[in-house]
Amino acid sequence: MSIVRMKKLQLFAHKEIKQQLLSFLQQQGVIQLRPLEPDQLQKELLTYSPVSSQEIDETLHTLKHMVAFLQKHSQVRIPGQIMLDHQQWTDITQRFNFQECFYRCRKTEDELGKLENKKQQLGIQQQQLVPWLEVETRLQDLQDGVYVAYLAGSVKKKKQAECLKELTETIPALYHEIVSQDKNKSYVVIAILHEDRGKTSDLLKKYDFSQSHFPKIKVTPKRLQARLTQELKRSNKILDHLLQEISLLSQNLPKLVALIDYYQNVRENKIVQKWFLESSQTFIISGWIPAKQEAPFQKELYRHFQEVELITVDPGPDDNPPVEIENKKMVKPFEVITELYGYPVYKGIDPTVYLAPFFALFFGICLGDAGYGLVVAIVTAALSWKMRSRLTPNSWRFLNLFFIGGLCAILAGLAMGSYFGVGTSFKLFDPLSQLTIFLGLAFTLGLIHVFTGLVLKMRDNIRDNSIWAGLWDQGSWMILIVSLLVLGWAKTQDLSATIATGSSFIAIMSAAWVCLFQARGEDKNSQADLDCYQVFFLGLSLSLACWFLKIKTPFGLVGTLLFLGLIFYFGRKNIKGIFARVGLGLFNLYGITSYLGDVLSYSRLVALGLGGGVIAMVINTMAGLTANSIPVVGLILAGLILLFGHAFNLTMSLLSAFVHTSRLQYVEFFGKFYSSGGKKFKPFNWTYNNVILVDKLQKTDAN
Repeated sequence: MSIVRMKKLQLFAHKEIKQQLLSFLQQQGVIQLRPLEPDQLQKELLTYSPVSSQEIDETLHTLKHMVAFLQKHSQVRIPGQIMLDHQQWTDITQRFNFQECFYRCRKTEDELGKLENKKQQLGIQQQQLVPWLEVETRLQDLQDGVYVAYLAGSVKKKKQAECLKELTETIPALYHEIVSQDKNKSYVVIAILHEDRGKTSDLLKKYDFSQSHFPKIKVTPKRLQARLTQELKRSNKILDHLLQEISLLSQNLPKLVALIDYYQNVRENKIVQKWFLESSQTFIISGWIPAKQEAPFQKELYRHFQEVELITVDPGPDDNPPVEIENKKMVKPFEVITELYGYPVYKGIDPTVYLAPFFALFFGICLGDAGYGLVVAIVTAALSWKMRSRLTPNSWRFLNLFFIGGLCAILAGLAMGSYFGVGTSFKLFDPLSQLTIFLGLAFTLGLIHVFTGLVLKMRDNIRDNSIWAGLWDQGSWMILIVSLLVLGWAKTQDLSATIATGSSFIAIMSAAWVCLFQARGEDKNSQADLDCYQVFFLGLSLSLACWFLKIKTPFGLVGTLLFLGLIFYFGRKNIKGIFARVGLGLFNLYGITSYLGDVLSYSRLVALGLGGGVIAMVINTMAGLTANSIPVVGLILAGLILLFGHAFNLTMSLLSAFVHTSRLQYVEFFGKFYSSGGKKFKPFNWTYNNVILVDKLQKTDAN
């Protein structure tokens, strides 16, 4: 339920045990390694480790290429992650020789590429022969002879008559024959004397004549087409054989994707070695370790290695430790919301436990229907149970987040009497007829939410030994807002004058605090501890309130004048100029509109809660009208309307509930206290993207 305390670690060891020690660290998975700066040490004796990962990179490239090739040309698909036990993992990583598989893949890929090119060429030749199949002459005879030249080609159908007419008129010694026609073109063979070839070619260019070229073989086009068909059949048989080979090779896909995970971890092992500094005999590792892991890690380290020295210290003021947040199982799903926004800084606040009840409650109100909430809870619970062995930590958190949201939606639906858009008499209030109550509830929750953020910031200030900073920065606003609310309530409800006067007194006094002490982000002068100036200012604000309320006191008017004078000379010493100090002080009071806008933002809870319910009612009405107006078939159509209508409405409502509830956390809540920008703690360990180790998962669940 907090940010885990980190310790800075340095590990000194002999170079002979480097690989064994790195494997141990990767297996332990509790240290985040970091680069060492040589100028922090005796750089004349130390250098960076000369390590290259090129060989591993090439192996990974080979494996990924093999997987892509086999998945492209086979029916085998890897559905997400594959499950392996420890023995299977060891067999694959230590005994499976993927090189033989690679050579077969490469040979098959080369043959397949050549075959596909050949089939493509055969197909093109067949397509080119189609218009000439009626030619009875051997293709060899269509080549140029001793006296006669042949031109075979196509011309646009609409220009055919004009082209042939001009050819006949221009070149008397010319013979032509139209072989075939299709929708757009006419295919013609032209015989001419050699001396007329140039003149004929020039004339044919005018009509966009496209010449065809044939091989010099002693067969007709039909016989050549038959040969090509036979060649295609032989190629298809070879293709079937290659696909069978690919099918056999694809049985190794699970092993190949497991090896990708393995070599990625080996590559990570190589990369981190570049961060080490070493001498002729020793090397140094630096990193971060959670303080709670220090003792067990040290015990395990010294049990396995004697030639090492471990030093741990607390982070210094210039250090920027990574951040790990730790929460109870019930709160863990809401870590998703924190991570989407950004990790907290190391010395900041983990907001997860504080946002969890608000997020769940707001999510339930936005969904606003007990039926929808029940569906969400059942579906997410079923998925969590059915896929429990395959779920990653993030997937588990998302499912449980929506499960909790579904339970809260059931409670909200019971309170508003909505079950799949059907209203009941059993409810706390009717959101449609009692909209004022619904709005009041939303604004009250919003005010509590905003005040929680202010209280957290105040606590943060107090933790930093700045008690009065917490009072002036956050306390003054909370007192001012509450006193104004009480004053408004007293005026509208015609309560006793004592309540109105008391709330007015407190409001004026807290407004004075805001005016004098706010905006100290750049000016912390005399604000960390209670000093004579602050006591004096506090007394003057009391006098100011008395003067405004006409409470007779000899210090009222004097206190007001002194209050303004102190703003001139003591308030915000970092700002030069009397009028600038006064202006900034008064401008800070304008911040009340920001808080008003924040609270009004919670009206989106009402809009979304009503929107989903009203749409559900409309779907029910449409289904009822359809069932009543169309005999027999109307019942089927009504069922489809209910099924798809409510499914669509539920999907959109879930999306809206998640997005808008997250927005209320990020803008209205986090803006009051939260400082993001921390770097997540990423220990050096074995990571698995394609594999789930069953025994490791069971061990994690047991913990």
